[in-house]
Amino acid sequence: MHPDLTKERLRKKFLEMRREMTFEDVYRLSSIVQKRFVGTAYFKKGRHISLYSSFQNEVLTDEIFIEAGRGHKDIYYPKILKGKRHLEFFRVGDLGELSSGSYDIREPGSGDPPVSPAVFDLVVVPGVVFDLRGGRLGFGKGYYDRALKGLKCVVVALAYEFQVLGMNKKIPMEGHDVRVNAIVTEDRIITTE
Repeated sequence: MHPDLTKERLRKKFLEMRREMTFEDVYRLSSIVQKRFVGTAYFKKGRHISLYSSFQNEVLTDEIFIEAGRGHKDIYYPKILKGKRHLEFFRVGDLGELSSGSYDIREPGSGDPPVSPAVFDLVVVPGVVFDLRGGRLGFGKGYYDRALKGLKCVVVALAYEFQVLGMNKKIPMEGHDVRVNAIVTEDRIITTE
């Protein structure tokens, strides 16, 4: 079977499962995932961290932002440049700086110049489904794959446990796909390195 067909099936199945989550479940499980994440060495060591704004029941990240502020960490959020199919990253000092942007995802304004992803020592990414080898399947637009290609920083995914495939299953990966170094769920921390 062609990898794109398999990816599309996986994407459709797991997006549907995520859409069926209640707000209460999203909030409760996200809170557990975020607390687990801020307890990791990845977060504790990170000084320049890229976060995402949650979309369509992705794991929430606002608690991470608040904890990062307490630790005097610099936090950056992506902004989608639709015409270029590209992400630019901007430093955010307050969640109020985020407003509805592309695809109705909260994004930073573009008052300050964007920063190069090369400054990041930690990037936190969302996704639709993951495997235990660090394979990640997103919405299929490739924004994060292009933005993170060649970076040496740690990439950590936040996910619900049901989004992680079992031991013998894997996501078909292509040369341009960026793997994650770890996955944090409500049940565990999976190191994929």
